[in-house]
Amino acid sequence: MKNDIYEKSMIIELGETIFHLMSLNILWILCSLPIVTIGASTTALNYTCIKLRRDEGDSFIKMFFRSFAQNIRQALILWTGMLAVLIILFAFLIQMIGNINAGSRISVFGAVFAVFLMILLLLLFTFTFFVLARFENTLGRTLTNAVYLAIHHFPITVKILGTELFLLIILPFFLWTYFPYGFPMFIFFGIPLTAWLLAKQFNIIFEEFIPE
Repeated sequence: MKNDIYEKSMIIELGETIFHLMSLNILWILCSLPIVTIGASTTALNYTCIKLRRDEGDSFIKMFFRSFAQNIRQALILWTGMLAVLIILFAFLIQMIGNINAGSRISVFGAVFAVFLMILLLLLFTFTFFVLARFENTLGRTLTNAVYLAIHHFPITVKILGTELFLLIILPFFLWTYFPYGFPMFIFFGIPLTAWLLAKQFNIIFEEFIPE
């Protein structure tokens, strides 16, 4: 009897999680449509996932839009700067690939370096917008704290990077190439699922700063 109740509660919890992820995906896409608001939308998504993971807060919709409104100014500045760097790195990478195709072997090192910097930028983006989602601070302190936490919790940082690379790059590439009918599943769950999984790791990182 107890096992049946446990299984039912697990099914209900799984159903609620799927509903939250699908709903948050819609909210994230809608609030990211102007492109320049991707930072604010991601911050709101991160905040909501952190609160849901801790079983705190009220309506997830209210939490999302509350965080979006509170952090839109800082998130706009941070995201615009990171987007500019990303565009520069991407243009450099395209140039290196063109040189490689033209027979330049040394450009391979340039391409690898560009990819390495993009990975670092991905980590900076992740830590910055999770820190922004949870703490009120200046832009400088937010960036400084993000870098400090990434270095100070290096083992968790490796887990976070592995999760992102798998869910945001490897998995969608595999689905698109070998299982295109499954690719829509990534569209519906990819971003919020990543934030949901990372929220658990960031709750561990933040636990010394967040009172019970």
